[in-house]
Amino acid sequence: MNRGSFLFVESNTTGTGELLIKRALALGFTPYFVTRNPARYPFLKDSVATVIEAETRSLDELMAAAAKLERLAGIYSSSDYFVEASSTVARALGLPGANPDAVAICRNKWNQAVELRRKSIQIPETRLATSVRDVENILAQATLPVVVKPVTGSGSSGVRLCDSTEAAIKAFENANDVLLDQVDLRTPEVLIQQYITGEEYSAEIIAYNGAMYCLGILAKHKGPPPCFVEVGHDFPAALSARSLQDLGSFAAGAVSALGLEFGPVHVEFVIAESGPVVIEVNPRLAGGMIPVMLSHALGTSILDMVINLYAGEIFAPPQARARAGAIRFRLADKPGKLKRLNFSRSPEPTVPKVGLLKSEGEEVQLNGDFRDRVAYAVGVADELDAAATAAERMIDSIVIDIETHASAADNKQDADSGEGSWTLHPEAMKLLAPPIDISRDGRLLQLQAAIDEAHLVMLADQALVSRAVAADLLKHISDLRNESFQSLDGRDAPRGIYLAYEAELTNRAGPEKAGWLHLARSRNDLNATISLLALRESACSISEQIGIAQDALLKRAEEASRLVAPLYSQYQIALPGSPTHFLLGVFFALGRERTRVHKLLQEIRICPMGAGAGGGTSVPIDPLKTASLLGFEQPSFNSLDAVASRDLHLHGLSIFAGLSILLSRLAQDLQIWTTREFALIDVPRNLVGGSSMLPQKKNPFLLEHIKGAASTVLGAYVSAAAATSKSPFSNSIEASNYGCSPLGLAEDALKRAITLTTLIVKFMSFNAESMRKNLEDGLAMTTVAAERISSRGVPFRDAHTQVGEIARRLSFDDSAAERRSVLTGELADALPASLEECRDALQFGGGPGRSSTDGQLSVAKAQFRDMQLKWAEIRDGCRRAEMQRKQRVKELIEWDQVT
Repeated sequence: MNRGSFLFVESNTTGTGELLIKRALALGFTPYFVTRNPARYPFLKDSVATVIEAETRSLDELMAAAAKLERLAGIYSSSDYFVEASSTVARALGLPGANPDAVAICRNKWNQAVELRRKSIQIPETRLATSVRDVENILAQATLPVVVKPVTGSGSSGVRLCDSTEAAIKAFENANDVLLDQVDLRTPEVLIQQYITGEEYSAEIIAYNGAMYCLGILAKHKGPPPCFVEVGHDFPAALSARSLQDLGSFAAGAVSALGLEFGPVHVEFVIAESGPVVIEVNPRLAGGMIPVMLSHALGTSILDMVINLYAGEIFAPPQARARAGAIRFRLADKPGKLKRLNFSRSPEPTVPKVGLLKSEGEEVQLNGDFRDRVAYAVGVADELDAAATAAERMIDSIVIDIETHASAADNKQDADSGEGSWTLHPEAMKLLAPPIDISRDGRLLQLQAAIDEAHLVMLADQALVSRAVAADLLKHISDLRNESFQSLDGRDAPRGIYLAYEAELTNRAGPEKAGWLHLARSRNDLNATISLLALRESACSISEQIGIAQDALLKRAEEASRLVAPLYSQYQIALPGSPTHFLLGVFFALGRERTRVHKLLQEIRICPMGAGAGGGTSVPIDPLKTASLLGFEQPSFNSLDAVASRDLHLHGLSIFAGLSILLSRLAQDLQIWTTREFALIDVPRNLVGGSSMLPQKKNPFLLEHIKGAASTVLGAYVSAAAATSKSPFSNSIEASNYGCSPLGLAEDALKRAITLTTLIVKFMSFNAESMRKNLEDGLAMTTVAAERISSRGVPFRDAHTQVGEIARRLSFDDSAAERRSVLTGELADALPASLEECRDALQFGGGPGRSSTDGQLSVAKAQFRDMQLKWAEIRDGCRRAEMQRKQRVKELIEWDQVT
C-alpha cells in the first residue's frame, strides 16, 4: 500500500540517514531526498529515493520543493544543521513536527545554555566568545582546562579540550573552518565551557504530545583528549535500575525545560560529584548508529518508530523486554590513502550489524571528530559484558592499511650549534647525528620543552631572568608545542637535537632573549632529567598496560571457575586443577611485577636539574621549585650523582626483563595447550595465522611474538648494563646515551608483549571436553586418594607406595573408563567420586579447590583495586605537576601581555 510521499531534508553522512530512506520505502512511503549538493552523499548513487536539488538553506526553496510532492505524509531531517528548517516547513504545511522555536533554541548552544540555566537545570559554567579578545578575557577568569565548541556544531566537530589560552585561541580559530568544511556554514561564535570530570552518558528520549518517553540511558566511550570522538556506547549503562530511572527523569526535565514536545531528543550529560550535569540537548535522533543498536536491543525498529511518528501515527513506546547492546568504532590512526579496510572475521549471532564507514582508495584525514571513524560493530546479548565483548572482538578484527604521503621537510635550515664553529664530519654526522625525525624524536622534544618551562619559571621567580624575557621564551616554546615541533622536522642536528631546538628558539625570539635559556644548567643535568622523565613515562605506561592484562585475567578466571583442567608438573599431568587456578597464579605473579614498577616510580623522586655539568652552579637557583614543577619530590643532594647515575634505568630495565620473562612463560604454556595433542584452549582465527604451504595449519604466532619480545627486553637490559659498567662515575656518552637509549626499545617490545597477551587471554576459548579427557582415567586423583588413606592412620609414605603399586599395574591398552574402574575397585571410597570432588578437595595451601579459588579471586580483586588506585595516584601526581607548571607558564605569559 502506498502511504504517500515522505521528504528527507539533507542527512547525516555516517549515521542512519541512508537507513531511514530505506525504511521509509519498506513502510510503504515514496521517499524523496532534497539537498543542495548530492555529491556529499555517496549512498545516493544507488538510493531508492528520488533526489531533488534545491538550496536547503533557503526556507522558500524548501517550501517550494515540499509543496510539489503529492500526498506528502511527513518531513524529517537526520542532520543537526537542518532539523530547524525541516520543522519549520512541516509546521507550515500542517504536518507533524517539533516546535521550530524550541528547536532553534537547542540548535544554538549558547541560547540553550541560557535557557537551561534559567530553568535551574545544572550545566557547566558557559561563556560566549566571538573574537580572540573574548577568548583571552574569558580565560583570564576561568579555571583550566576548558572545552571550546562551535555554537552550532555537531558530531564533536571543532570540540576541543584546552589547557592553555593558546590552545583555546587555536580551537576558536579552527571552529569556523570545521563547519565550512562540513556543511558550508559559518559560525563566528564559540562556547567556552568549564570542563566537567566524570563518566559521560546519553539519554535517548521520544517526546510526544508533551510527554517524555526515555528509551534508555547509554554509557559513552571516548577517544583520547583533546578531542571528544565517541568510540563506543553501552546500553543500558551499568548503573542500578533506580539510577537509570532517575537519570531518565533528569534528562526528560531538561527536554521539557527547552520546550521540546515532539520527536526524538538526544541528551548528553556527565555525572559529576555534585550530580548529573547537562552537556547539551540535541533535538534529533542520536547519531553514531545508536538507533540501530537500540533497535536490535529493544526488538523494535527505532527508525520505523520515528518515520511513523512524523507521518502522524500515534506513538507507542517499545514493550518488549530489552536486551543489552554495545557499539564499538574503529578510528583511523593516521592520515593518508586507505589501501585496505575489511573485517578479518565473520559476525557471530551476537553481532547483528557491522559496517565500513570508509572505502578503499579513499583519502583519510584526521579531523578529531566523527569523521575519523572507519568502521563499526554492534553487539547484542542478554548481558552487557557479552554484548560489549562481541562488539569489541568484531571491531578488533579490522584489517586496515593506510598509506601515508611522503613530503619534503618544510624547514631544512642549518642549525647554529651555539658552541662555536663545531662542524662534524659528514660521514660521522650521518652515523651519529641524523636529521631530526618528529615521529622518532617528538617525545624527547616534548620532555625538553617541559623542562624549559619549569626552568624558565624558576629563573623568573628567582629574578635571575626578567619576567618579560621568560614570558616571551615561554610563548615561543608553547607555539612549538602546539605545532608539534614540525618546524624542526628534517632539520640537521650536527651537535644533537637540543642545540637544533635551541637554535629554532633563537630564530624566533632573537639571540638576546634565547641566550638566557641555558643559564645555570648544562646538557648534562638536562639529559639526566630527560632520561628520568622518559623512564617515569615508560614505567607509568607499562603499569597501565599491566592493569589491562590483569583485568582480562581476572575476568577470564571468574568465567572459568566451574571448569576442570589438568594441573601440570614438568609437562606431566599432576592433579585436577582449573583454568581459574592457573590464571590467578599468573595474575599474582604479574601483580608482584607491577608492584616493583610502582616502587620504581616512587624512587624516581629526585630531579637532576641544577646539577649543571656535575659541579652545580654559582647562580642562586631554586632547584626544589624546578623539581616540583616537573613532578619530582626534591632536587639532587649531590651534583655528581645527579649526572653520573643511571641505576634507576638499569633497575627499570631489569623489572621490564622480569615482566617479559613471565609473559614468555605464559605464552609457552598457552602455545603448547593450543596443540592438537593438548587441545585445552583455542585461539580465534583473527589472532592466528596460516601456513604458506600447509592448508590445514593454524599458527598461534602471536604467542611466538610474545616469547620473542622477551629476547629484545633482555637484550636491552644487557646492552644498557654493559654500556654503563665501563663508564666513569661522571657524565659520559656511554652511560647517558648507550645506557639509556635501550629503554625505548624495551618499552615498545614489552608493551607489544603485554597487549598481545591481553588479546589472547581475552579471546581464547577453553575446551572443556579436552580438559577433562586426560583426567577421566582417575590417575590424577590418586594423590588425594593417598592423602585420604593417610588421614585414616596409614603413614603417608606407606599410602603413597600402596597407591603407586596399584597405578603401576594399570594397562594403558585399556580404555580410560576401564582404568578408572580398576582404581575405584582397589581404592574404594578413598578415590574421589568425580573430578570436581577431587579438585575441590585441594582447598588448602592455595590449591585449585572452589573454596580456595573463590578466596583467591576475592584477594586478587582487592589487590587489583589497590594497584589501580596506586597507579592512578602516581599518574595524577604527575598530572597535577604538569597542570601547575602550565598554570605558572600561563600566568607569566598573560602578565607580559597585560604589561
